[in-house]
Amino acid sequence: MNPWEPNESMPVRRAVDGQLYFAATDVTGMLRDIAGAITLHAHDGDLTWTSEGEAAVPLDAATMRTVARILSAQADQLDIQLIAIAGQ
Repeated sequence: MNPWEPNESMPVRRAVDGQLYFAATDVTGMLRDIAGAITLHAHDGDLTWTSEGEAAVPLDAATMRTVARILSAQADQLDIQLIAIAGQ
């Protein structure tokens, strides 16, 4: 199983004007899932970046945990904004 592959697809909707949309809760969930996977792999010490045709480069675990915290904070901020908009 590849932990970077999504478990479920995010439904995409097309508005009357042709714009594509998906639920904000799907976005916050996706951000939290990515943060969780990064945190898990940082803890295991098996984070690498591989560019096509190149050798894998190890990623710094502390930096990746910081990235995970930033993604989680972004999800929290988006939730706060959504709650505020829903209350209007």
